[in-house]
Amino acid sequence: MDIIELTGVNKKMRKTHNGFTLIELLVVVLIIGILAAVAIPQYFKIVERSRVTEARIIFNSVMSAQESVISKSGKYTDNWDAFDIVFKNYGGGDCTGSAECVQKTYTYILDKDGSIYATRNAAPSPPAAYGIYTLIYDATSGEITCTQANCILDLL
Repeated sequence: MDIIELTGVNKKMRKTHNGFTLIELLVVVLIIGILAAVAIPQYFKIVERSRVTEARIIFNSVMSAQESVISKSGKYTDNWDAFDIVFKNYGGGDCTGSAECVQKTYTYILDKDGSIYATRNAAPSPPAAYGIYTLIYDATSGEITCTQANCILDLL
């Protein structure tokens, strides 16, 4: 009988933990906060890089069209109508004349020296680290530059 009584006493003295302590919860929240502080800026950088890649694709398309114009007239054009292909604006209309061509992320402007300017639109809003910047494609060198320092460091 003594053994049975001791076993009964041991069962009563055991405490079960059915949850987390406040410290454990705070540690988990802290870890999630640190991960978010690192991951969110990286996410925005990757999204903005994909938008720059979109601009590079447009630059390549415009330069292909410019080559066709150069073969006919011997010089670059700043007129969207001179191209053999049609560029569409964000609303689905044609980019015409020497006006700017507003697309979803960038507004494109042609220059008579062959440069193409792509200015980042305010919507969708750019990350604060980059703000409104302009990508400049130089037709003679084929290089792309940016007007903002973080853009040069992170996106090009």
